[in-house]
Amino acid sequence: MTQHLNETSAQSLTAEQVTEYLLSEPAFFNQFPHLLEEIQVDSPSGGVVSLTMRQLAVLREKNHKLRNQLDTLLEIARDNDALFGHMQRLTTDLLDARCEEDVFATLDDSLQASFKADFFAIRIMSDVDNEFPISEVIWDKDSPDYEHFKRVLESEEIKCGHPTHAQAKALFQDKADEVQSTAYIPFKINQQQGLLVIGSRDEERFHPSMGNLFLAHLGQLVAKRLASLSGLNT
Repeated sequence: MTQHLNETSAQSLTAEQVTEYLLSEPAFFNQFPHLLEEIQVDSPSGGVVSLTMRQLAVLREKNHKLRNQLDTLLEIARDNDALFGHMQRLTTDLLDARCEEDVFATLDDSLQASFKADFFAIRIMSDVDNEFPISEVIWDKDSPDYEHFKRVLESEEIKCGHPTHAQAKALFQDKADEVQSTAYIPFKINQQQGLLVIGSRDEERFHPSMGNLFLAHLGQLVAKRLASLSGLNT
C-alpha cells in the first residue's frame, strides 16, 4: 500500500516541482553526494555523462567564453592605444601645415598609412561673401553633386556605410567603383558647410554601427585647422 502511494506521488511530481525543490534545498547533493555520479545527463558531444562531468563541461565552456571576451577587450584596448597615437601624430602634423594644400597632403598620407583608409575627399559649400581659397574643393549649392549629400550635410551627423554610385562618382570620379564603404563627416567653417569623406575598398571598414568618436574629433580638427589657415573662424 505504502509503495503504491510512493509511486503515485512520484508520478504526480512535475519537472517544475522538482526544480523548485532542488533550488530551495541547496544542500541536497551534500546529503546525497552519490547522486552526482549516478544521475546521467546528455553530453553535448553525444552519449551520456554524470552530472558532475556535465557541470565541469559547463564551467569549461563558461571559462572559454570569458577568455574570449577578455581577449576581445584587450584587442580593443590595443587598437584604441594605437588610434590615440595616430591621432596625436596627425594633430601635430596638421598644426605644422602652412597652407590648405599641406592639410590635404597630410590627410592623404596619414589616413592611408595609419587609419586603413584608401581614399579621402573634402568638399566645402560655396559662400558668396567668403569663398574658400582652394577652388577645387568648392561645391556650389546649385550643383547636382551637392544634392547627393544634402541630407547628411543638413543633419550634421556622421554617417557610415556603403555609398551610392552617384556619391562615389561625385567624390572619387574614375575610382568610384573601388569605394565599398565611406564615412561622411560634416563640419562647419564659420557658416560654411563642409564635408570630410573617408573611403575604403573594404566594405566592412566603415559601417553604420561603428563608433564615431574618432571621426567626430577628426572632423573638428580638420575644420579648425582649415579655418585658421584661411582666416575664418569655426
